[in-house]
Amino acid sequence: MKEFRLQPKILFGEDSLEYLKTLKYKKVMIITDEVITQLKLVDLVTNNLSPMTEVKIFDKVEPNPSIITIENGLKDFIDFEPQCVIALGGGSSIDACKGILYFAYKLYKELDKDNKKIFFIAIPTTSGTGSEVTSYSVVTQGEHKIALANDLMLPDVALLSTKFLGALPAKVVADTGMDVLTHSLEAYVSTNANPFSSSLAMKSIKLIFENLVTHYNDRKIEGPKENVQFASCMAGIAFDNSSLGINHSIAHSIGAKFHIAHGRANAIIMPYVIEVNTEANKRYYEISKELGLPADTIEEGKSSLLSFVRILKEKLGIEKCLKDYGVDFEDFKREIPSMLSDIKKDICTEYNPNKLTDEGYIRLLLKVYFGE
Repeated sequence: MKEFRLQPKILFGEDSLEYLKTLKYKKVMIITDEVITQLKLVDLVTNNLSPMTEVKIFDKVEPNPSIITIENGLKDFIDFEPQCVIALGGGSSIDACKGILYFAYKLYKELDKDNKKIFFIAIPTTSGTGSEVTSYSVVTQGEHKIALANDLMLPDVALLSTKFLGALPAKVVADTGMDVLTHSLEAYVSTNANPFSSSLAMKSIKLIFENLVTHYNDRKIEGPKENVQFASCMAGIAFDNSSLGINHSIAHSIGAKFHIAHGRANAIIMPYVIEVNTEANKRYYEISKELGLPADTIEEGKSSLLSFVRILKEKLGIEKCLKDYGVDFEDFKREIPSMLSDIKKDICTEYNPNKLTDEGYIRLLLKVYFGE
């Protein structure tokens, strides 16, 4: 039996933050990062909570949150015992919050403590990960990224507000926007895709196609900013129901080992994965047709999509390959066995259209490095 899940409740629009005024919880924990606190974006949340609410803020989340950060947040969580948790930030803050909840539930179960579900609200401050609507979390342990998946990590409410997006640098818009495109492309060609996930993935791709460059060039224009946020959320719902592919598996490994922002790693890798995924050629053709790109044949459709991705990367200032990014080849070569191991263990690999051998992965990794 197959399943398509529609959760969480999604709130959006100019007045979406008003929802926080309706909360009746006495103890609320906010999980975020120091930059969000410094920019006083946390105030947009706390000012909408009841003055009677006791608030605990954990703002020590770093990019690519580590297991140590999760442990520190877990200590504060256990001490405070919140009734409601609000994740405020980009994918790192939301993933860290999910990780804290994941281990808190495990700990409560081991201690035979009341395991009542904590009400979970996710408020994204970037348009990229879609983490506000997924049951996935990625945490870092040393040079490895660990992908967790559990329904307990799925937020109850995703609150979308463009008020958090105005101060984003162009580079962050580029990285997170390409993460959205990776999510929607991989969701669409996944062997686990279904008509529901595919319709959301296609709409997300179209919104990115029509809005991302405009949003990148001028982050103050409301329409493109909101549409990219919608695209991110739709892509999140799509891949939460269909899974992802090796674009993400490779990005998880490369990002952790060479300290590359997740969205940028995805963008660098993307055209080389599209090339190798020959089993998805018809699906790539369908995307080109929907975007109005030249697609008289399946081959032309796939070629058009590749051209679009390459041109988009150029317009967003994203490097063609890891060599251009500045990764040392000797360091890269040394890590290939470890990367192979990471990719094969990653939960995103299972539903990729093509199944690669070790030799196939090595050829792909070398293309990602040299761009040829």
